[in-house]
Amino acid sequence: MNDKDDARVIGLLRRVIRDCGKLYNHCGQWMVRRYPTLIEGNPNQFVELMDDLHRGLLIKVYVTIVRADDRWTSAEKRVAAAMIDHLWGEQLQGGQLREAATGLFKQADQLTWESLVAPFVRYAPLADSKAQVETIVMRLANLVAKCDGQTMPEESVALHTLQRDIDMALHPANPKSTLAPIGTASSEGPSAMAYQHQQHPGGAETNKAAEPESPAERERRLQAAMKELESLIGLQGVKDRVRSYANFLRLQQQRKDAGLATMPISLHMAFIGNPGTGKTTVARIVGQILGALGTLSSGHVIETDRSGLVAQYAGQTAVKTNELCDSAKGGVLFIDEAYSLVDASGDDAYGREAIQTLLKRMEDDRESMAVILAGYSDEMDKMIRSNPGLSSRINTKIDFQDYTPSDLGRIFEGMCEQNQYQMPSEARHRLLIGFQHLYECRDRHFGNGRLVRNAFEDTIRRLADRIAEVSELTESLLTVLLASDVSVPGVTGSKLDALVAKPHVLRIQCNGCQRKVRIMPESLGIRVRCKKCEHIQLADWAEVSAK
Repeated sequence: MNDKDDARVIGLLRRVIRDCGKLYNHCGQWMVRRYPTLIEGNPNQFVELMDDLHRGLLIKVYVTIVRADDRWTSAEKRVAAAMIDHLWGEQLQGGQLREAATGLFKQADQLTWESLVAPFVRYAPLADSKAQVETIVMRLANLVAKCDGQTMPEESVALHTLQRDIDMALHPANPKSTLAPIGTASSEGPSAMAYQHQQHPGGAETNKAAEPESPAERERRLQAAMKELESLIGLQGVKDRVRSYANFLRLQQQRKDAGLATMPISLHMAFIGNPGTGKTTVARIVGQILGALGTLSSGHVIETDRSGLVAQYAGQTAVKTNELCDSAKGGVLFIDEAYSLVDASGDDAYGREAIQTLLKRMEDDRESMAVILAGYSDEMDKMIRSNPGLSSRINTKIDFQDYTPSDLGRIFEGMCEQNQYQMPSEARHRLLIGFQHLYECRDRHFGNGRLVRNAFEDTIRRLADRIAEVSELTESLLTVLLASDVSVPGVTGSKLDALVAKPHVLRIQCNGCQRKVRIMPESLGIRVRCKKCEHIQLADWAEVSAK
């Protein structure tokens, strides 16, 4: 490898390292700022923990690939030196580099993929960043494997094994298995011992009481929550309802501050819709709104389902449900698939006990806790109608509609932007047609956002397979998704080929004259001009109809 290639690889390497640090740091600060009560242990140490974890992740990836062929080439040494320089600011070479590298190799043996990505599995607000973590891992692994100009067969095997291992760590069969202490690499230097951050049970109870927020800080939090709501793709009806809900609560708080009479407020809600339509995300935003308005003391969100409320033995369900409600006081208790608490046969004594306990807490703590029940439309309607206690306490229902194919495309594009991928027109077209087919054939199990996440992860794997044997990587190879990379779950490649070839029409709505404008597939992702009003706009995605 010549000096020019060496500089290019080191440049790409530094970018990946920088992206990894930014991701972990951003997620750490976001958790501390938005969800401090969810953090186990001291929230003040969480950002430091995330900083150490990102170092450990980079070390683990590097060592895993370098060890694959039992060689430590000069190019791999230069990569190690660049990593140490960037992570710890130490410029090492010769014997110092070998000594530091020996320490890194020993550290890597003490680290597990599960511990290095544990926050993204353990804390639900960080789950959407899993794809970014996997992307960073595989980018670094490919760069290390190809830094000396060739990929050895052993390194190719290591790349595939690594992708499997990191995928299993990010999507474990039993997420609770990640609750072990997290071992990370120390920020003190490459030869320091691994830093251990012991997590403690108890959540908010282990944290120091937060200082009262000023009105200005509350207003800033409220505006941040509303901005996050507006940034969500689609869900216009949901946004309107939540905005109206927030306006009503603000009015009541203003009247209370002015010494005027206020109306009794029921904070409990029902979110109705298919999986992957953003119910959990909106619940977190609602919690932030309630906390920012002062309606609830913190606005943190406790997420659970039937398993979190119902015990295995008689007499324990009420205790378990009450403990969960205690942890949600001052915030929101979000119960997914809440209809599962009601057995169709009526013989589920444990489910009935959980509901009766929950109803009492919804009444007793109606001013200090909001309960949001979520699930499929029919089941939730039946559950609420059949129980007078629930129907009298829940007077706010929000319907979450399925995402349209264009919205699915925009969600996919958002994941691309977060992970620094580009989608040319041909890839956009193929993906859009696949989403259109699944949307037209959808049933109540339509995946929505989860479908997009699976499509994105499958597409990135196909990209990784395509470039695995390429000896000289370029930024374009690492970032541009081709049509051949696009994968849509449940649609085979041959089926997708046939759908793309089938006659169809693409249309967008002109933002100038509001007219439906027909565009060609090659116009997707670029700016187009309306022939009627001359307005120019980006044709990011489009509506698909039969020709």
